[in-house]
Amino acid sequence: MEERTVHALDRRGTVLDWLVSPAWREPADDLAKHLRADGDPWGERGRWRLTNGPDVTPVKEELYRHRPLPRDPVTAPIVEGGQIRYLQHAGEWRRLHTGADGLVDWSEFCFTPEYRVALAATVLEVDQAEWRTLRLASTGPTLLFVNGELLDDSDGFTYMEPAERSRRVWLPSGTSTVIVASWQVAFRECRQVLRLRVDGLPVRVVVPGAGAREDTTAVAERVLDAVGVTRWGTTDGTVPIVGPDGAALRVRWADQERLVRLTGGRATLQLDKPDGDGEVGNASMLSTGETVLRISVDGSPVFREFPVAVLPREYRSSAHGDPATWRAEFLRHAAGMDGTSAAELVRAAEDPSYVVTGLERALWMIGSRADCADFEAVGLAHLWHRASAWEPGLRERVRESMLGFKYWIDQPGLDAMCYFTENHQLVWHTAELLWGTALSEETFSNTGWTGAQHAAHGRHMAVEWMRRKLAGGFSEFDSNAYLAIDLLALVSLVEFAEDAEVRALAAGVADRVLFSLAANSWRGIHGCAHGRSYVSTLRSSRLEETAPIMWLCFGTGALNDAVLPAAAIATARRYRMPEVIRQVANDLPDRWWGTQSYRGEYRFAHDLLSRPYASDVSVFKTPDVMLSCANDYRPGLPGLQEHIWGATLGPETQVFVTHAPNSSTSPSARPNAWAGSRILPRARQHEGTVLALYRIPGDDVMGYTHAWFPIGEFDEWTRAGVWTVGRKGRGYVALATEGGAEPVTTGPDAWQELRPLGPGTAWVCTVGAGADFAGFVASLSEPRFARDAVSFATPGGAELNLTWSGPFTVDGRPADLAPDGTIAQPPQLDNPYARLEFGAGTLSIGSHEIHLQKGRSA
Repeated sequence: MEERTVHALDRRGTVLDWLVSPAWREPADDLAKHLRADGDPWGERGRWRLTNGPDVTPVKEELYRHRPLPRDPVTAPIVEGGQIRYLQHAGEWRRLHTGADGLVDWSEFCFTPEYRVALAATVLEVDQAEWRTLRLASTGPTLLFVNGELLDDSDGFTYMEPAERSRRVWLPSGTSTVIVASWQVAFRECRQVLRLRVDGLPVRVVVPGAGAREDTTAVAERVLDAVGVTRWGTTDGTVPIVGPDGAALRVRWADQERLVRLTGGRATLQLDKPDGDGEVGNASMLSTGETVLRISVDGSPVFREFPVAVLPREYRSSAHGDPATWRAEFLRHAAGMDGTSAAELVRAAEDPSYVVTGLERALWMIGSRADCADFEAVGLAHLWHRASAWEPGLRERVRESMLGFKYWIDQPGLDAMCYFTENHQLVWHTAELLWGTALSEETFSNTGWTGAQHAAHGRHMAVEWMRRKLAGGFSEFDSNAYLAIDLLALVSLVEFAEDAEVRALAAGVADRVLFSLAANSWRGIHGCAHGRSYVSTLRSSRLEETAPIMWLCFGTGALNDAVLPAAAIATARRYRMPEVIRQVANDLPDRWWGTQSYRGEYRFAHDLLSRPYASDVSVFKTPDVMLSCANDYRPGLPGLQEHIWGATLGPETQVFVTHAPNSSTSPSARPNAWAGSRILPRARQHEGTVLALYRIPGDDVMGYTHAWFPIGEFDEWTRAGVWTVGRKGRGYVALATEGGAEPVTTGPDAWQELRPLGPGTAWVCTVGAGADFAGFVASLSEPRFARDAVSFATPGGAELNLTWSGPFTVDGRPADLAPDGTIAQPPQLDNPYARLEFGAGTLSIGSHEIHLQKGRSA
């Protein structure tokens, strides 16, 4: 019973307990052997594939054929903490307990192309020798060794969901060592996962470890599986922990460790000193900003991990002061972001004598052609024009870097920089236009073009992009990550483009983007439906990349690390946001109802898609609550990062439902446990109610939908029949599904996640406000659930009915029909401040006008 821990398979026969190696990496510096580095970027060997995950599969297969995993087994002992030597790599085995999806996960966002190799090992134990079937799933090539014998090798790739292979194997009595070698090549988001299931009678899973004891580990695991963290985000550094009464838990995080005792089944962990300033939350599309708590019980090596985020403390739900005050507050905050181009920009803009330094990160990204280097190129353009004093040699380094940079996919170079999402497109065109203009007489070494040629190339594409978006709207509708990046590029064009036509277009699109942000946010929270979203921002609006923009422009929102777009606005000399947009943002009437319909066409050479795009977003707001939905958005098709619907009552009080494909929260899993859905629902909104239908295939890995309902963030909550209801201030939200739902009480999402007690294929969400919470609860009628259908009588008296294939009806009448019975043609915008019909030439926001082909004068 010593020197090992013993574990069970889950109910599907999944191995959850492993020893794993690090993900060893090395640069992918041989791509030129397989792809053309210059000339036409398209075609079968074109470099376009490097920045599109699904279409890069043939390239990955070719690369693996030229550098496959060696078929020799790992011979060193498999023991926790033991040394590993594999190929030219070294490391040590570390223990891993997977999430509910059973995936061993080395996924990571890789800014530059790299090869990745990793190992996972476990031991299977049977008392009598028998045949079993091992089912190994992975997203890349694997070698499966059992007792040193190679039983299976795979050379296939998938993008996000692992593909499975089966192998029948004879397990002798006693223990059998299983080792899986995993190979991947990373181009931006790298989904490197594997899962092992055992068909047949259950086996025991053994993890060897010095000093481990089977009996004490069994006790420890039962304790740890009853532990939960009830708040993902903390603004004061305190983390509530729940679990078995009296349990003594050892908590490790970063370089700290503490012993906590659960009294009455609860304890509070302090992550930083009570009088300390804490840590500003990391607001990055590619980083969760989390601290991982590793919780264990003394005397056993097993542990569970709980991610928590230290959030920015500064948040405003209503505007106080004036725009000059908000700008000063933002500038002080941004100046503290040491080592960033944004900090250098605001320091230089406010103090002409300030000497620019600290650009190592930006210059590394430019020189390495790392993904998102286009953002840095635009940030450096601001510094180039704004800063008077530079550290010796630094301005020349910037100049040389920009002369050697690549500005679009049709230019030479093999890299994995993203060119093909809507926000990146304009940033690239902006960078090329601005740097081409700034260095117009010089020769750019990567292309041999003059700066003037680059400026013309960038200008043409920027103008075309702006005209399309000004007229039809965005495919990445209201993304609380990418909208900020759009503004970075647009304001930069207004500020530095020499061409009046470009400046006018950019000012018009910037106005339109800020108007959308104002109309579709609530109390500094960009809580509407989003075309792209990330887990951290759905859990706390303080981490939205739009939050600093709202603080600066509207006096609401939060100050976080995502300061470059807001810094561009704060230091602008030409661009001025129309005052009416600030009025829109801070107007909270008793009832706001708004709709937004975007229509456009994807272009293959820019989007890698050739089809129309469309979104129809509705927004319901009161002073106490917000509800929003992307109505009938591609229902039944695979999802990616879309946030289809949600209710908002506070920065951490957001309620929504997803169809989870896995248990990951990594931005490299798209979709994941909370951002996006494996299969998109059919969802419709009427006033303060959303009805949503989901389809869960029989072979679904997770097999459920779930709701984010962070109970600890509510002032009050209750369950009433099929309803779970919460109150925040005077705002109410009620969520129902067939059979009701119950809170998950353990794990990292304890008392924050609801799981349906029934099929979970239909949900109703309705919101309200007032001083009588009990009365609101009592007013909730029970929805009527059927297969692929739900109907509900709202507290306001409307009878709503939604089926998967039939019309959405309100009081028995299809909501999509005009009064004369014909199909209604929705306006592009319709809210208390603007109504815009498709085909109209001018958008009027109060007295402010934007010409939809020419923009407006900056």
